[in-house]
Amino acid sequence: MRTTYRPNINRRKSRKLILSGALTALILIVIVFGDFSFGIIDKPIMYIIRPFFGIKNVFGPWWQNLRIEFYEKKSLQEENEILREKIIEMETKIIRSEILEKENVILKNAFSAGEKQNFLLASIIFRPSITPYDIFIIDSGSDNGVKEGMQVSAFGNVLLGYVTDLFSDTSKIKLISSFGEETNVILESSGIPTIAIGRGGENFEIMLPRAIKADVGERIITLGKQPMLIGIVEKIEHQEADPFQKLIFRLPVNIQYLSHVFLLFR
Repeated sequence: MRTTYRPNINRRKSRKLILSGALTALILIVIVFGDFSFGIIDKPIMYIIRPFFGIKNVFGPWWQNLRIEFYEKKSLQEENEILREKIIEMETKIIRSEILEKENVILKNAFSAGEKQNFLLASIIFRPSITPYDIFIIDSGSDNGVKEGMQVSAFGNVLLGYVTDLFSDTSKIKLISSFGEETNVILESSGIPTIAIGRGGENFEIMLPRAIKADVGERIITLGKQPMLIGIVEKIEHQEADPFQKLIFRLPVNIQYLSHVFLLFR
């Protein structure tokens, strides 16, 4: 009985073909995409790869143009991102400047004699990290006319939070950015009502259908006859298959640098 070794021969041929294909692909990659000095290549190797030089002349410029186009596009995207961030920063500075200007007027009125005000001015005496995040303590309490649930603002037009615990000469304020806290708001430019959800650390998010147009730099204000600012959209996130978009923003004032707040009688 004769034994045939044809399967082994076929396997050897397959291996040779694979090795030959891999070697050819390697040579093509080196020739087309590589950049080296031919002086370091032995003559036998030069003899083998010389037929492939024409391929380099054809595909080399195409590959270089493709690389240049890719890096230019990436650089342009990075520059656009930097410009976008600078625009947001400038818009935020303008808004804060407007807020500070109004603060000067309000403070002057607050200390003017004989004029009835619809707010109470109080100083912050404890803030994070002495207190938990999104909590601070003021130096006014029930003896000063403070009531539980009163709105607390910065400069009279930026909503910060509410009085949650009341004592005779101090009060605890909870920020509307506290985790899970919900505030009814509208997008100022479009007038679309929605809910801002606190995420802690003075941060918020809003979930909206992607069909609703929203832009970075959008001002978020409260509902009511006397709307107050609570933030400016800094980032918009969404997944390709997700029908919703997430607007991310934070309070437009830094609690760490705030000395006074206004408790509103409404």
